[in-house]
Formats: sequence, structure tokens, C-alpha cells
Amino acid sequence: MKKKISQIAKIKSGYLFKEGIKSDKEGNVSVVQLKDVNDRGVLNTRDLQRIELDKTGSENFLAVGDVLLKAKTNHPVSALVTEQLPSTIATAHYFIISVKKADVLPGYLAWYLNQRPAQIYFDRNAGGTRIQVINKQLLSELEVVVPDLKTQEKIAKIYELHQREQDLVDAIKEKKHRLILAQLLSVISK
Repeated sequence: MKKKISQIAKIKSGYLFKEGIKSDKEGNVSVVQLKDVNDRGVLNTRDLQRIELDKTGSENFLAVGDVLLKAKTNHPVSALVTEQLPSTIATAHYFIISVKKADVLPGYLAWYLNQRPAQIYFDRNAGGTRIQVINKQLLSELEVVVPDLKTQEKIAKIYELHQREQDLVDAIKEKKHRLILAQLLSVISK
């Protein structure tokens, strides 16, 4: 069965900064920027920038289960918020998608948005000249294949495990690279 995103989720834009983001290590709000979601759709929450923001309500804060979609980029990847992120917002480069139907899992939706059918839809329909721009109307019209919950659970779990595996492979590659460089440098410094 196919359903439009507008039928299964609430879509809102990320926070629009009028004067740019001014970093403040003692700030009261953390910000998810484009750099914080990698090309595989993994949200890195370790290095979120903090800012001081007077006028934001809790309706702007991210919640577990929200799906972030990069909407102003040439690679519209999505990521799932899997942990509590106190007082955290996303920039206007993102759409925040909150699933409102019990028959659709957020992890499945995040996976689906990164798959070929959704990516082709975005490529064919997005605006922009240099940078691809997905607007809210375009996103809300995207049709999502919605299998039964058990199938969605399996897909979401396998996708999560695959993401973790890729993170481990990347970490091993980086450590191996550093080890080899250190050994080569030790050879010439003798």
C-alpha cells in the first residue's frame, strides 16, 4: 500500500536563523546543522554546536522518532533521531518529519527516504539551480510504500545494524591508516 507523507506525518521546517549561527559554549540550545548528518543518514550528536537563543519554544525542539531530511542540498538524505536531545533544534536546511500514524515506523520512513524511489522523486521534482531545494509541498506529496509493521520493524532494524557496521568499518579504517603512517614515519626517523 502507498501513502503520501502528508497522510502519515506532520512536516515542519527547521529553525531559520536571520543573522547566522553564533556559537556559545554556554548556550541554552544545541543546533543540528548540515554537517551533523553524514551522507549515509547518520546523525552525529557528539559535536553539536551550542548557541544562546531567547525566543524558541519547546515545539521547535527535536524529539526521539523525528526524521530529519536535508532539504537544501544536492544529497537529500534523512536521519532518525534515536536519542533524547534536550533543547536541540535543526536549522532551516532540514525538514522535521514526525510520524502521526501508528502503522508507520519512523525508522522505516527514514530508511525509505534514503532509497532509490524517493531519491529519484526528489531529483526529478526539486527546485534550485546550483543547490537542490525540496519544498514542503513536494515532500508532502511523496508516496511511501507502507508494508505491514512486522516488515517495517525488520527493515528498520537491519538498516540500523548496517549503519552501525559501517561506523565500525570506518573507525577500523581510520585506525589502520594512522597505524601505517606512524610505522612509516618511524622507519625514516631512525
